[in-house]
Parts: sequence; C-alpha cells; structure tokens
Amino acid sequence: MGRRIVVMGALVFALFGAPRPSHAGLLEIIWEMSGPQMIGISYACMYGVGSRSLEQCRVGQFISRELKTGAKGPFLVLGGGVFGSTGKNSATQNYDWGEIWMVALEPGVALRSYDKEDVQVHHGAGISYELLFGDDIRRFDKFAFTVTPIDVAYKRIAVGLKLRLYPHGFTDDEFKPGPLITRDRPFEATIGFTFSVIVGPH
Repeated sequence: MGRRIVVMGALVFALFGAPRPSHAGLLEIIWEMSGPQMIGISYACMYGVGSRSLEQCRVGQFISRELKTGAKGPFLVLGGGVFGSTGKNSATQNYDWGEIWMVALEPGVALRSYDKEDVQVHHGAGISYELLFGDDIRRFDKFAFTVTPIDVAYKRIAVGLKLRLYPHGFTDDEFKPGPLITRDRPFEATIGFTFSVIVGPH
C-alpha cells in the first residue's frame, strides 16, 4: 500500500508540479509485452544543441510553444515516466489494476522534420532504464533502446508512437512471487501510444 501511495504522489506531482508557463496531462499506453499492459504519464525537456537553448518541455509528450525557437534540431531529450498495470491479462498470467509499477528514465535525441501552421512533427531515439516493482514481486530492472518513429502535434493536441526494444525481454517468472531467476531472456519489442492535451497558452 505504501508503494502505491508513493507512486500516485509522483503521478500527481508530474501532472501539477511541472514547470510553467504551460503544462498538460499525457496518457501513454504500452500496448503489449510479455507481462502486464502498462499505462502512465511522463515528463521530458528538449534542449537545442545548435541553438544552445531550451526548446520545449513536456509532461509526457506535450509541446510548450512559449519555448519554441524554430530550430530543426538535433535536440537532447531528458525524460522519465511512471507506469502502472492496467489489469489486462497476458496470454499466460493474470494482472490486477496497479499490481505492477514501473519507473523509467529515458534520455535521447530528437529531430523536427516539420514545423508549419500549428503542426510540428518530431522523430527520436534513445534509451530507457526501467525499475519494476509490485506488491508480490521482487524489484528488478530492465534496459531498452527507444525509437519514436513519429510524434505529431496540432495546436493543443499531440499524438505519437513509441517503440521500446529490449535486448533481454520479459518472462512470466519475473512477475511472480519468489526469487528472481538469473538467465538470458529473448529479445522483445513493445509498442506505446501517446496522447496529450496542451492546457497552457500558445
């Protein structure tokens, strides 16, 4: 119960304690993996390498247009997120809502391919270091490469696609009580969908 309170507190802070002048809530869902389906929010800032300035900050994938410089990139991105299980079962195991939690640190780089008439298109790549825990499982970590094939924002709405590529994927035993088994696990790729609403001024 204490872990859930801490995680929910982090979610509230990420939503309402983000730096102003604009902020928004983001929904990201990791649709399918060899384990629980996950849903959560994240925070990230982009720093322009060429312009040497803060380009934009996002709660999840939101665009802060007050910080827009018009640069194409590359941008350095530092972000992170908090995710919880949705209650959707895997093919071989049942999961409850909020039974499994994941905290992720996700640095990377991004490029802007289009910026015209209230539309911005971004593409990115990076890494993800993840810590997973829950009520009845031992804490364990994962490493993944991340790829954002496309992220599109129009005015106050942004949607994107995010892939996580795990050299050592997930197996059922990691989400069961008892000691963790140290062994090689097969490569795994997951797909994530992002949606956000920009609530701050343009």
